Amino acid sequence: MPVYQPEDYEKVIERIQGKIDALQIQMGNCLSEEELAAYEDSHKIQLPQAYRLFLKKVGNGCECMYDDCRLNSLEDSPCQSPHEPFMLEKFWLWEDDERDSDVIEAEQDEKVYRGNIELIYLGDSMSYNLITAGKCRGEVWNFTDVGVQPCCERQDFLGWFELWLDNQDETDYYKDYVYDEADYE
Repeated sequence: MPVYQPEDYEKVIERIQGKIDALQIQMGNCLSEEELAAYEDSHKIQLPQAYRLFLKKVGNGCECMYDDCRLNSLEDSPCQSPHEPFMLEKFWLWEDDERDSDVIEAEQDEKVYRGNIELIYLGDSMSYNLITAGKCRGEVWNFTDVGVQPCCERQDFLGWFELWLDNQDETDYYKDYVYDEADYE
C-alpha cells in the first residue's frame, strides 16, 4: 500500500470505517475540530492531515490492537518534541553503528527523538510512531532500542491502520521493506 494522496482520504476513511464495523472494533470517541486545534496549539504543531481526519471521522484510539496493546488516544500519546523535525529519511540501526556512543546519543537527540508521537507501545522498547514534522511527516515508523525504520516502506497512518484491519495480528509491516546497505544512515 502506498502513502495515500489527500484526494483519496475520504474514500479510504469510508473503507476503514466499513472494516471497523465488520470487525466490531470499539473506537474511542471522535475528536471535534476544537479539541484538535487545542492539541495542535498546545504542542505547536499541525497534525498530519490523514491522521487528523481519522481522529475526526473514525475515532480517537482503540483497545483492539496487538495482544494487550492499544492504539493510543491522542491525549495519551507520548510525544517527542512533535513540532521539531524528525531528521531521518532512511532507517538507522544504531546498534551496528561503530561510532562513539556519545556521538550516537547526540545524533539520536538531534535526528530521531523529535517530531513524532507514539501510536502504539508494543513492549520490549518497541513502538510505532507517527512522524509529525520533517520530510517523512505523516509516515509511521517502527522505533526500537536498537534503531528506527519506516513501516512498509513509506507507509502513512491510513495505510498502516488499514493493513492492520486487513491482517490483525498477522500483519507484516515490513513486507515491502527492502534492506539495502546503501540506505544505511
